[in-house]
Amino acid sequence: MRQEGNLDLTGISNVDRATARRALEFVDVAAIQNGYNITDRPNDEMVEFARDRAIAYVPFFPLGSEFRGGPARLAGQATIVQGADKHGATPTQIALAWLLASYERMLLIPGSSSMAHLEENTAAIGLALDDADLGVLDRV
Repeated sequence: MRQEGNLDLTGISNVDRATARRALEFVDVAAIQNGYNITDRPNDEMVEFARDRAIAYVPFFPLGSEFRGGPARLAGQATIVQGADKHGATPTQIALAWLLASYERMLLIPGSSSMAHLEENTAAIGLALDDADLGVLDRV
């Protein structure tokens, strides 16, 4: 499809470093999509892999999987709640802002079930987390 001009960019999903390296032998990878959020970070190394190569990172479950508590889990984390209180935000906004601050090519697709939910999620863009905030949140 790429050779026929039907496909411009290639993304890969649910990969480890070895698989991503192998993919790069064949195509320029535009994005890596793996699970990642402030409370579930087994893919820290994949974010670093993407950063080192200027590849976009698209975390699925950016607010946490419903199987593991989802946004309710965020609201149960004292550190996240304290950050939310400090910034006049919600725990979900803090979690999204943390992701955005973690890498300039972080692309978020949080689920939004209503216009109010969409507005709440997009408001995270305007949150300015400083180095102290990020240091505390990195330890969640």
